[in-house]
Amino acid sequence: MDNEELNGCTGSCASCGGCGSDEDSLPIMVLTDENGKDVTFEKLDVVVLEDKRSFLILSELKDDDSEEMEVVILEIKEEDGEEVYDTVTDEELSKKVYAQFLKQQGIEDEE
Repeated sequence: MDNEELNGCTGSCASCGGCGSDEDSLPIMVLTDENGKDVTFEKLDVVVLEDKRSFLILSELKDDDSEEMEVVILEIKEEDGEEVYDTVTDEELSKKVYAQFLKQQGIEDEE
């Protein structure tokens, strides 16, 4: 996914150092998938691992009232001076990032 359109931010993000935007606004991102379709996500958190790699934790905003939430993990990279997002496909890395996300949220990992 690429082509970020940031509509809001909660600030203090590890990936940008905090922009000081209005904390009452939702951290909404519109990303374009590999098929050219725009998908709207809520930014849940940013995880930085010991090796200094950063990851966005997102949840797709859906119109249904489902109680279940799926998260998407994207690695934050820089290419040609621009921030880009790369889908994490390595299962072990995904588990490591997700475990850190749960820890940051104060949630026990129920694996």
